Amino acid sequence: MTPPAREHVLAATHFVLGPSNFLVLRLPGNWDVRIGRNPSDIDYTISYDGVRWAQEGMATAFILDEKAKRAMEFDLRAARGPLKTPTLEDVQEGSFAVAGHPAKALLGSTRVGLLRNKPFRVLHVAYHCEETQRNLAMKFMAQCEPDELKALLPTLAGSRCH
Repeated sequence: MTPPAREHVLAATHFVLGPSNFLVLRLPGNWDVRIGRNPSDIDYTISYDGVRWAQEGMATAFILDEKAKRAMEFDLRAARGPLKTPTLEDVQEGSFAVAGHPAKALLGSTRVGLLRNKPFRVLHVAYHCEETQRNLAMKFMAQCEPDELKALLPTLAGSRCH
């Protein structure tokens, strides 16, 4: 039996702007979120319904499934303007909704490392949140089969951005 989906608050604190949420990320119950390689950074914020949201900035995390011994890197960008789409190979495109907003999903592969010899699968999800006036782009990277990343999409739809 699969555990129910869980929500993980991705937030950061700016020394002047204070604490702000990036996203309330909904993941399958077996996945957990840990601190990423790079510190989160917030440039602009907006208050919506009593909560402060990062309107421009970035956050990174590791997403782990300890029982299955799986991990993936997670990168989140928020911007008031357009966000860059990653260059991927063998791309499959799709669309679905995240937090009620139309979202575009790209599933592909890339090579990373000094010699670009480590193959990784990438799931890139991008959408615009009108309420917080920002564009959001999520990138999941893992050395896995494409179906493992596709399996995240149904629960990602329940994430909250405002």
